[in-house]
Amino acid sequence: MMILRRLLLGAIACALLAVTATAAAADDYDGPDGGHLIFSVGTLRIPMNFTFRYRSVHSAPGSTRPWSGVIECRCVGFFSARMANPDYTGHETGKVMTHRLPPGDYEIYDFGFGGAVGNTVTTFSSGLRFVIPFTIRPGEATYIGNFARSPSLGTPLESTLGAKGFFVISDRRERDLPIARQRFPAFADPTVSVTDVSVFNHPALRASEP
Repeated sequence: MMILRRLLLGAIACALLAVTATAAAADDYDGPDGGHLIFSVGTLRIPMNFTFRYRSVHSAPGSTRPWSGVIECRCVGFFSARMANPDYTGHETGKVMTHRLPPGDYEIYDFGFGGAVGNTVTTFSSGLRFVIPFTIRPGEATYIGNFARSPSLGTPLESTLGAKGFFVISDRRERDLPIARQRFPAFADPTVSVTDVSVFNHPALRASEP
């Protein structure tokens, strides 16, 4: 009964976090000078929802307002423990996503996810400062990599992260860009801007699986 309660609390937390993230996400930019952000989101071994938050830091001339949004993985459905309609499955399951944004410089600065600790529903975010930069240019596309969440239990990171899990942010352009081009055949070769997150020494951000 206790295990069932914890699973139910965890599912509720994930659903609430997904709703919050969706409400915070920016609509696609509809100006004629917009560019595209390309990335993929998924999970390794076990489905888990998460979000990364980004914001504009230097807008292009003529921009009317700052822009913000989320890189969101709805990796767990409300009625199913699986992602709906994934683009790839296996050890990693996920989707390739695109956002249309105003031109300018941006930064990814935080992540968030939810879960159950004991009988308490808890949400987590990064306790350490980090910045993953990217630039959107008019009429062009920028690929920033694959954002995948993995459980930490049973890995060398369990001693420092407990059951919270960690993120692998890596360059999967060979897999992701052909999928993006199927949806947007007009995409020229995008700029690849994948940050090596290992330089941050952040316990939850990794460039590869341990």
